[in-house]
Amino acid sequence: MQYPLTEKIGEPELLVGREKEFKHFGKWIKNIPKRLSKSRVIIARRKSGKTSFVQRIFNQLWTENGAVIP
Repeated sequence: MQYPLTEKIGEPELLVGREKEFKHFGKWIKNIPKRLSKSRVIIARRKSGKTSFVQRIFNQLWTENGAVIP
């Protein structure tokens, strides 16, 4: 995977334990070209990985170079 957006946590391997969230957002992203997805919000306490999560999604979309433009 390419990393055009530097992740705030440093090494990309440090972001672990978010498989459920990535799976949920993966389904959401796949429905965007079909116009079936609605807006989402990420709410959590400070320093819980929100920015890193969004950066990882951006990098995945950038690498896929598919129908969804990050």
